[in-house]
Amino acid sequence: MLTRTAPEARGASPMSIASALVCALGLVSDAISQPLEVAAIAELQRWTKGPQPLFALPSTSGTVVALNSVRGQVVLVHFFATWCEPCHEELPALNRLAARANGTVKVLAISVAEVDLSVRRFIEGTPVDYPVLLDRDSVVARAWKVATLPTTFVLDADLQPRLVVEAEFAWDRIDPGKLPDMLTWAPPGHAITEIPGNRLNRGG
Repeated sequence: MLTRTAPEARGASPMSIASALVCALGLVSDAISQPLEVAAIAELQRWTKGPQPLFALPSTSGTVVALNSVRGQVVLVHFFATWCEPCHEELPALNRLAARANGTVKVLAISVAEVDLSVRRFIEGTPVDYPVLLDRDSVVARAWKVATLPTTFVLDADLQPRLVVEAEFAWDRIDPGKLPDMLTWAPPGHAITEIPGNRLNRGG
């Protein structure tokens, strides 16, 4: 962009050259900041499609983690993939949110349709304190009707989904102490059903 404006500025006054440079730099700045602005547009929305089914999935540490095991707390169920660039920043942001919550908010991150080894290597470079689960065959993602990565559901203490964001979200701006009040935006849910056919014993 700057190289195109330089020949046109030949013979121009110092003031006009300076103005052209300021304008060009402003355009560059806008281009750089655009992804952040787009990400900031994402907002938590009310979830109005009823309950989501319970699941139990293997984690990268080798244990099986059930959604029902975190009942009684606010839970964030985060669907991601290692190839998803926004997820690279969002996983640490979720870790910071959980740390600020002092145990009142739990995070379960679910890798969708990926090879175990790839996910483990990714988590080694992006360590987090919450469980990272392996939805190898996208069984849970399909059951939860996830169409976009990243997607995050916010569940209340009864594991009823109340909020959802189907994009990258700035979790650092959320006060975890206010999350319980935010959950009242969503209507009450109904009984949760189990996902049939979870494949937990397949090797990776």
